[in-house]
Amino acid sequence: MKTTQTSQLITTSPTSVENPSAWMRDGYSPTEIILAAAILTSFSMAGIASVILAITGLVKTLVHPGSQKTK
Repeated sequence: MKTTQTSQLITTSPTSVENPSAWMRDGYSPTEIILAAAILTSFSMAGIASVILAITGLVKTLVHPGSQKTK
């Protein structure tokens, strides 16, 4: 006697959470976004610090132009 099995296709509603492989493929990974934000923040902080140092050096030069000793 031969038996056969029947299977039923069950459809599920799509969830709001995407597959992590889709995040990596499309470039919308939360980790990538956080990493990019951290890198951009560090670059902007370094840029602001260099501008502050440049302005400080300029002010020192303008306020005390004769204080630099030459050998």
